[in-house]
Amino acid sequence: MKIIHTADLHLGNVFHQHSRVAEHRHFFQWLLQTLSTEKPDALIISGDVFDSPNPSVEVQRLFFDFLTQCTSENEDMQVVVIAGNHDSGARIEAAEELLRQHNIYVRGTVQRKEDVYDFERNILPLSPRDTSEAAVVCYALPFLRPMDYPHGMSVEEGIKYHLQQMDKWHKGSDFKKLPVVVAAHFYAVGAFVNEQEHSERLVVGGQDCVSVNDMGKRYAYTALGHIHKPQAVADIETVRYSGSPIALSFSERDYQRCVMAIELDERGRAEVSAIDYTPLCELLTLPKYGNASPEKLLSLLADLPKDNGVTPRESWPYLELHVELSQPEPELRAKIAQMLSDKAVRFCRVTTETAHRKAQDADNLPSLETQLEQISPLDLAQRCYQAQFGDEMSPALVQRFEKAEQALQES
Repeated sequence: MKIIHTADLHLGNVFHQHSRVAEHRHFFQWLLQTLSTEKPDALIISGDVFDSPNPSVEVQRLFFDFLTQCTSENEDMQVVVIAGNHDSGARIEAAEELLRQHNIYVRGTVQRKEDVYDFERNILPLSPRDTSEAAVVCYALPFLRPMDYPHGMSVEEGIKYHLQQMDKWHKGSDFKKLPVVVAAHFYAVGAFVNEQEHSERLVVGGQDCVSVNDMGKRYAYTALGHIHKPQAVADIETVRYSGSPIALSFSERDYQRCVMAIELDERGRAEVSAIDYTPLCELLTLPKYGNASPEKLLSLLADLPKDNGVTPRESWPYLELHVELSQPEPELRAKIAQMLSDKAVRFCRVTTETAHRKAQDADNLPSLETQLEQISPLDLAQRCYQAQFGDEMSPALVQRFEKAEQALQES
């Protein structure tokens, strides 16, 4: 049996005030072509379908149009969708019965029967396209919130509680001899996450981390969502994040985007491979590493390609800039805006860093003996400037300060 695994679509994401609809449409077109080529028996989407619990009508239509085309072009292929922490589980399940008629199974919440968790509902037998006989059992486990497991349990204990209960039901069912594929959405111990900047919602201190060591032994494959870098967790080849199809922060600019293809033999042994995807547009950082002086930065901007009137704006790269300042540059942003006015890039942000900073000398600071009234505003500004930049204010900057001081006094 063959399965395609993807996750973390984040439909509706806005990146530094830029819409991502065109990028998601591009990914869906590519995925439809991939499904047509690979002919899998099932597609698993492991959570964070939407970027927020209240997605716009536009992105909901985009998703359901994809599902419609997906199932119409791939007869008898099953689709499993679970909710992630960004999703509204109830919204994901709103059209559950309608979608089920098209072999689409959505699981957004943990439901109860007479105040008992309904574990059976989240266990889905899957079959190859050419037969109705089940070959795999899928545990469709949506993102769990504290109300979804017994009071007093940690996140890890809650997830393992559900998996153990589903194991019990599975062993007592007619499908007990079938291998198990888990679709879940959580933060696994050993997963790589960029420390400097990340867009995943993680609990400080890693209190939401879940160990997956035993999952590689108990289950044929674990299809995870939540972390945006494609990876095998803790070097277990059958426990994987597929990653997100597009970058959600600049720290993700070098991630290789992909979906996972899983081939399961009759004994439930999984062979996993990645099918690489190239997004519609890239993320561009100038300079790529470190920071540049204002002069160097403007030189790098001059080398950017110009808008040729042909390349659609929706495919232009996103741009962030890193600048190192040895003194204030009040007109730098205006110069950057002017340089970018005819360039084929979508500006996102500029970060600044001070080139030289040293500790202030306590002897030079006002004390009880040296009253603030005895120090002129310019003198105090000079001291602050010296402490931050390690140099004296330029004559032009002094003139600007004096004009501002005079205007303040006149007002």
